Amino acid sequence: MSFRLLLGLFAVPVVVGAYFLTAAATADGRPRCDGIIAEYGDAERSGPMKPGETCDLYDFTDGRSAGTRTYAQQRKAQEEGAADDYRTGGWWLAYGAAGLAVVTTHLGVKRRRS
Repeated sequence: MSFRLLLGLFAVPVVVGAYFLTAAATADGRPRCDGIIAEYGDAERSGPMKPGETCDLYDFTDGRSAGTRTYAQQRKAQEEGAADDYRTGGWWLAYGAAGLAVVTTHLGVKRRRS
């Protein structure tokens, strides 16, 4: 197998890991409702939440409610999601970097022999 192909294959996990780490690092602490926030009257919206609001976790694929979350619950869920993104991104980045290190080390050894 070509070592350039291996370099490319190990570069993909590095990019994926960097994406997850960047997404977790740039997430602001303000809870965001991806479902529906019922406001005063009949107005509904999604997006950033304000303290005291409740988010209806609406499943848009089957048209049913999947439960509700308060401002504090949504904030905690997003913090846990960011922690998961840090962990996942770290593993992807470590895997890709280790693979790149092994491949480039092997290339260096192969070139010295030639």
